[in-house]
Amino acid sequence: MKTNLRLEQIISLVDQKGFLSVSEISKLCGVSEMTIRRDLELLDAQKRIHRTYGGAASYRATSAGGNEKSEGGFVQEAEVLLVDQVDVLIATSVNPYYDVLLIDRASKKKIPIIAESIEMPNQLTSVAVDNYQAGRDLGNWVGTHLTQQGVEKAYLLDLTFHQLNTQNRSRGFIEGLREACQAEVVLSINAQSRYTVAYQLAYDALTVYPQINLIFAINDTTAKGAISACQDLKIDTNHMNVIPFGLEGDTLKDELLKEGTYCKVGLAMFPEIVSFTCIEAAIAAYNHKPLLEKYVTPHVVITAQTLTNYYSHTSNGWELNWEYARKHLNIPLEPEEENQRSTINMPGQIGFLIPFTEHEWYKNLAGQAKALAKQYGIGIQVIDAEQNVRDEVEIRRHQIAKKAATLVESGDVVLVDSGPMAAYLAEELKLKKEITVITNSVIVFDTLNPTPGITLISTGGTLRYSSQVMVGPTAEGALKELRADKLFLMVSGITLDFGLSHHTISEITMKQAMIRSAREVILLADHTSFGEEAGIQVAPLTVVHRLITDDALPPSIRLNISKVGVQITLV
Repeated sequence: MKTNLRLEQIISLVDQKGFLSVSEISKLCGVSEMTIRRDLELLDAQKRIHRTYGGAASYRATSAGGNEKSEGGFVQEAEVLLVDQVDVLIATSVNPYYDVLLIDRASKKKIPIIAESIEMPNQLTSVAVDNYQAGRDLGNWVGTHLTQQGVEKAYLLDLTFHQLNTQNRSRGFIEGLREACQAEVVLSINAQSRYTVAYQLAYDALTVYPQINLIFAINDTTAKGAISACQDLKIDTNHMNVIPFGLEGDTLKDELLKEGTYCKVGLAMFPEIVSFTCIEAAIAAYNHKPLLEKYVTPHVVITAQTLTNYYSHTSNGWELNWEYARKHLNIPLEPEEENQRSTINMPGQIGFLIPFTEHEWYKNLAGQAKALAKQYGIGIQVIDAEQNVRDEVEIRRHQIAKKAATLVESGDVVLVDSGPMAAYLAEELKLKKEITVITNSVIVFDTLNPTPGITLISTGGTLRYSSQVMVGPTAEGALKELRADKLFLMVSGITLDFGLSHHTISEITMKQAMIRSAREVILLADHTSFGEEAGIQVAPLTVVHRLITDDALPPSIRLNISKVGVQITLV
């Protein structure tokens, strides 16, 4: 695609979505992320999109917000995530690392958190099924059914997950199963809540342990992987049962109704009721109304015979029979009466932070939430947890680069290493006057060339195309003839024992040459680099004079680094 056509496509995509990350635009346009970053810089300079760190926002979206604006009406503060644009956040915890960043950002913005599925620190309330009891009810039903079918013993493959809620599902299922029949757990293994992992684990387990006749899956995605493995191994459906905890979307409801299926029963968690409860809790939180510590949503063991009591099959797929559900299930948080609605303030935007965008549970949850929120005139932002963390890290990297640039004074000679913060630092250095910058980074060189008031020196050398870095004996030799006041160093891994480490030998020797050429070594590293050993040591930690990092780095690590004489600056 020609550049001009691609630029117009980017503007159109960003205007449609309001915000897109660099990786999303890269996939949609079919070009590299590096190309997209250059395109976004150009479009931002032309004031056709609003460049944010990690992506781009539409001027149409940002100009409507409440941020500080320039004379042209455009937002001046670029460091904005989707999380920042919501009034209440509904979030699912999967990774404690994600939680730390999320909670920190939400706390700073005073955004209330409604936890879905599993409790989180700083939540106002949580909305979840009783995982242990639901698992136990399901296990008891299955054990009774197997006994009635004449199965002497259940040999179980438990496809679980590392989280507390999913562990409780497995534990409850096993205990309920053993209450109703003789059962042996052949394997209990973490399938990572991914289809491909569940498929491979089930395939291998069934090959090695052919006596397995029962598979418990903690969600539909894991169950689908197990069913596919059984199909590929041509296991008789009369001799195998795959039991899903969820019935999250259409796929396994359809599976229940098939003749000769592995899936003869499942546990329904009703994402429709969960999303309804989450939205009502979010509205209450926005209005500072008291909430229970936890709202327990209903569960039911469902078979092909009972499925149509709760769900009707329509042209749009399976839809919950709300009238039947309200008669037979406990809906934990009903809405305010119509005559009281007028006294309630509605949030403008509710964020749905989800960890597995491919799961039917989250697709259904988000879809139901959007439909309900639309009735109330509320916007819904569905936020990919992994993308949100990547964007959060990019913002922190830019803040580190900003702080680093404040250390550069007129007359300084500075060495700028290559790395994830190099481009951000170069942009900040463009504001400096009467400095000399030595670099082996092509991106840094291109960014600063030409900038009045900066003497720019390239080390020369052989270009590593993948990282756009100059390396080799020529570059290292050039550094022997140069002396810098400050080196801004970046590496892949940092530990107390192994020190500074990196992946690529040619880049490592350049970093070592830079260290020898500098009077002061300033390490720029966000918290993700710590605790990692990247294969080859660059230098011990003691070569570093100052570390600039973000406040997500735990205090215990900061304290240990300070003990070796490194001055720490937090952003």
